[in-house]
Amino acid sequence: MTIVEACESRTNTTPDFPMGWYTVGRSHELQIGEVTNVTAFDRELALYRTRSGAVVLQDAFCPHLGAHLGVEGRVVGESIRCPFHGWRFGTDGVCEEIPYCEDIPERARIRTWHTEEKHGQIWVWFHPENTGPHWELPDIPQFGAEGWTLPRFAEFDVPAHIQDIAENACDPVHFQYVHKQPDVPPSEVTIEDNGRILHLNSDASNAPIPNQLHATVYSPGHALVHTDYGPGAEMLVYNSAQPIDRHNTKMRWSLIVRKEIEDLAGDDVMQGIIDGLSDDYPIWANKVHKHKPLFCKADKTLVLFRKWVRQFYLTEKDKREIA
Repeated sequence: MTIVEACESRTNTTPDFPMGWYTVGRSHELQIGEVTNVTAFDRELALYRTRSGAVVLQDAFCPHLGAHLGVEGRVVGESIRCPFHGWRFGTDGVCEEIPYCEDIPERARIRTWHTEEKHGQIWVWFHPENTGPHWELPDIPQFGAEGWTLPRFAEFDVPAHIQDIAENACDPVHFQYVHKQPDVPPSEVTIEDNGRILHLNSDASNAPIPNQLHATVYSPGHALVHTDYGPGAEMLVYNSAQPIDRHNTKMRWSLIVRKEIEDLAGDDVMQGIIDGLSDDYPIWANKVHKHKPLFCKADKTLVLFRKWVRQFYLTEKDKREIA
């Protein structure tokens, strides 16, 4: 007798958050002395910029009585002051002052997350074991270079896990069926000798706007896409992500084009890429995450991606050792 199992939409689980660099905002959005609340990695966080200009990201809730430091908290020099009772925490998370008590409890501290600013964005390093960065943020010389435009920014709230979004980079078939290209562009996926950085080369000569595409994927949610439309006609899209929780992700794009095509087609090309996300959205919003997908022989690039992405998660053995 065959038992009809429950629908996958009710029983399916998504992966944990993969380790790597993620963004929690644009640098210009956080001025000196500003405090804001951030939701990332299924956590409430407080983000602020100290009087010296340093960016700090910390766990949100005061260990005293649980007030949210990112809501009505105040920057005082190089620290943040709790809006409830005035407890003040430094950039290392240690409580520096309780205004009505000289003795500060030893456990009066909050977690501080490793942050860096680069390419106009505020980055946070995430690792499930709370370790420091395992690799550095990449240098992208085109940003700020003389021959390239200033970036255009775009943000999208996507109801999907970050891995499902990143998987698109290694899925050339979906360009035909989702993005309505005339055929599946010939594509090749390679992995650098270090095993961490993945590259996709795709020949979209038959696309409505013929191009050669090269994607460099540093980790799930962190990628650089270089599209070459011909001599002097190039575009870069720098992708970063903020995993809100396991089912929702904020995507941040920074787009630049060569100045040779800035007036001719630059704005149209960038807007076309932004609009193209609307094709993917219904798929992401209604799919389940397949932990063990049923692949066919032609899914070589997707199989390679699934093998590559494992390195960004703790193994079950790792989890048992931590527990």
